[in-house]
Amino acid sequence: MSALLLSSLQDIATPLRRHPLVRNAPSVGESPTSVSAPAYDERWLRDLLFRHPELIVADRDHGLGDIVPLCCELPLPRAGGTVFADLLGVSRSGRLVVIECKLWRNPQARREVLAQILEYAALLRHWSFGDLSSTLRRKLTLVDPNPIFAAAKLRWPDLEEAPFVDAVTRSLRLGNFQLIIAGDGIRSDTHAIAEHLNAQGGGLAQLALLEIQIWQTTSGNIIVMPTVPLRTEVLQQRVLVDLGGMPLYLETPEPISAPPADTMENVVDPDRVNRRGINRAFWQRFIDEVQFDHADQLAPRHGGDNWVRVPLPDPLGWLTAFRSTGSRAEVGLFLTFREEDGQALFDEFHNDIAELRGETGLDLVARLKSDRPFHAELGVFRPRSDFADEGQQLDWLCHAANRFVSLIRPRLSLMAEAAE
Repeated sequence: MSALLLSSLQDIATPLRRHPLVRNAPSVGESPTSVSAPAYDERWLRDLLFRHPELIVADRDHGLGDIVPLCCELPLPRAGGTVFADLLGVSRSGRLVVIECKLWRNPQARREVLAQILEYAALLRHWSFGDLSSTLRRKLTLVDPNPIFAAAKLRWPDLEEAPFVDAVTRSLRLGNFQLIIAGDGIRSDTHAIAEHLNAQGGGLAQLALLEIQIWQTTSGNIIVMPTVPLRTEVLQQRVLVDLGGMPLYLETPEPISAPPADTMENVVDPDRVNRRGINRAFWQRFIDEVQFDHADQLAPRHGGDNWVRVPLPDPLGWLTAFRSTGSRAEVGLFLTFREEDGQALFDEFHNDIAELRGETGLDLVARLKSDRPFHAELGVFRPRSDFADEGQQLDWLCHAANRFVSLIRPRLSLMAEAAE
């Protein structure tokens, strides 16, 4: 276990080399007392961990090892508004680390911190390596084309770029993240955390709790002591999702030790692997062939099995193109609206739905999924039986996607100007 000696609570702004690690107890006359006054806050704790990643000792038994911090306040866009992960880092193995800092004297923290960090993981899982790299470049105003590897290379000079990038890509694709909740007093137990994770779903991840004890000596020095109050539990989860990528039902197998990231696809059966390959090939054709009249429109990108995202500006985020099977076998495209902000935007579009249909020639349909929390969709849906083959499906999707984008983007621009 390590501890950090600070001459004051403001010393985190000083470079790391000026803070030697303290491994012995305080000297005679230096009896520590717990810092009880609200002299620090969650932002202070976040900055402390960013500048002193050696304090992040959670789950080294599972090979996490040292962590290189990448950024604070990583923006994660979502329907209804952007959320921000306190701290993002990466390990030498290429595993991404998401840290949420909470002071437990805040009663709200005990209710929300688990849901928050799981939401961050769910949002981040939809990103590609390029998405994350471009976001970091914009946020940190960097020019390096690969800021993740550049930061890791400074810490580990012998690191090779290609295997590292592949590992980070796998971490994103599989949701194989290290999630860490850091606070000044952890008030949970292993069973409660496991139950909460099972209720949320979301792929292979490890959740660790990091307690930061802060003591003040009689001479005024501050000792920061990291501890891991609970043994980390690894949860392998298989999740069924709806067309918007939201968990529907969680199937949890018997507890097993976590397999390496590159073997996670082996948990599915061969037939499913084959179907996924066929679906991915179809959507790759869509990505390659669709053409948009709007000059600023970016190319679609793969989302999950049998659906892709067509990027759109905030607050919508993207247009989902999909094919479904089962009792409601459909082909279509739809926008998703959630929570209060999403409801206001949905109402605006819904009120003009007749006009929107006339502009696009598409039979747009509004679907209310739930009132509380608000969840609705606006899209165009056709039975798969309408199409003789996949070629017809592809032609219709390309045509409808272009019409949909040409309809929505100008309205989003006008809304953005009106909000300024």
